[in-house]
Amino acid sequence: MAPDAPTHLSEEEIISLVASLAGGAGGDLTVGIGDDCAVLGGAQAGLVVTTDLLVQGVHFDLGLMSPSDVGHRSMAANLSDLAAMGANPAYGFLSLGLPARPQASFVSELVGSMVSQGRAYGLKLAGGDTVKSPQVLINLCLLGAMGALAPVLRSGGRLGDAVCVTGRLGGSGAGLAWLQAGRDPDDPAAAPAVAAHCRPVPRVEAGRALAESGVVHAMMDLSDGMASDLPRLARASGLGAAVEAERVPVAPWGAARGAGAGGPGRGGGGGGGPGGGRPPPRPPRPRPRPGGATPWAGPWAGARISS
Repeated sequence: MAPDAPTHLSEEEIISLVASLAGGAGGDLTVGIGDDCAVLGGAQAGLVVTTDLLVQGVHFDLGLMSPSDVGHRSMAANLSDLAAMGANPAYGFLSLGLPARPQASFVSELVGSMVSQGRAYGLKLAGGDTVKSPQVLINLCLLGAMGALAPVLRSGGRLGDAVCVTGRLGGSGAGLAWLQAGRDPDDPAAAPAVAAHCRPVPRVEAGRALAESGVVHAMMDLSDGMASDLPRLARASGLGAAVEAERVPVAPWGAARGAGAGGPGRGGGGGGGPGGGRPPPRPPRPRPRPGGATPWAGPWAGARISS
């Protein structure tokens, strides 16, 4: 480590240090550390791989979420990484840290929810590991197949691209705030926000459709929130981004909390799906293709990639 390097590291600095120690891509590793997934086996007809570690008390609170909700959210977060590359989910590997002799009902709810969520998108759980732990630890590693498509990377943004999202932002953060305030999770008025946090929908079809459309230059998952993830997307492309706050599509509950490009809800994470850069000025219109599928034509954020 360089003499002037920090001794106490942020998450971004840890990732940067690990990347420098691991070295860059090469051989069959087309894309290494720094994107939503690694890309193996060449840019086309290859595999993409993602992994995510979730810790009780840091990433989820079992006092606020059921085991089924935790399993669903864990799988959805990883599926969203595959979606951000335009990949079809294929196989998953699950490693669990659990207290000694956990209740069978807890494990069944937790893992059963992951299996069901993965199966809905064509993913098969193929293996993993278990270990005794004082708190619940969840590590998922998912493999996705690109087929004939090249993966859509964070680094493909171009000067003048519009920035789009495949959903409305801020709902997950609003749902978390509702639960943390001790309010009724079954209140119908809060149901959309609570669902956005506890049972988010990974936009796998949207990611694949956008990759197939050929008009999207760069994509990434927005699970950490637009305020954190858009700068990462721009930096990976060597550019910047100017955001018009009034054009960011915000979920109604998120709007009530001031979410969007400039409000506190922007860091809530979840609910946004893949975001990325494409030519301005409008999002892609639906164009029917054989089999009836159409490219994503949902709400989009008013932003422009700049130097």
